[in-house]
Amino acid sequence: MDKYYLNEDEYDENIPSITTYIDESKPFPSVVDRYFTRFYCKRTSENGDNEDHLILFHTNGVCLVSIAKSHIAFKKGIESINYDIGNCDRSQNQVKGKHKKGAMNLQKNTTIAIIKTVDGTEYKVFSCVGGKLLEVNERLHDDMKKLEHEGHGYIAVVLPKISNIGKEKESLVNETEYVPS
Repeated sequence: MDKYYLNEDEYDENIPSITTYIDESKPFPSVVDRYFTRFYCKRTSENGDNEDHLILFHTNGVCLVSIAKSHIAFKKGIESINYDIGNCDRSQNQVKGKHKKGAMNLQKNTTIAIIKTVDGTEYKVFSCVGGKLLEVNERLHDDMKKLEHEGHGYIAVVLPKISNIGKEKESLVNETEYVPS
């Protein structure tokens, strides 16, 4: 056997494989469970419908914005998503470089997209965190079912200011405290 270690004399051939330390009886955590923290922005429509948003905070501060599983749009059935909100088309966002030049600045209540349900009702998707819009998920146009999957079904990627991340998290409801409307 060829040895590729710096201290070849100290190499112990009886070291167990790394797979012996994995407990296969437990499910392996998903990427979302390993690297993101779930936060919710509670919203209720005028007629009492649940319009909660899901914000996934990555360990590096980047946020994935989506709608919560309890959102009324899931119950009605989602037909389409539109990033053209009237005065601005979010899908035309062009971001370049290390400092995210050209990124659209967002406030917490900025509309990112409009979701249309099967019955024709439209729901606004808000950013829920202030920051720069890095991208919108154009793949949702091809398959609206992706919205049901955390991580793949994000609507937008937002980068909050590093100095504001703590305040942004405090303004949201964490996963353990979240109770759907």
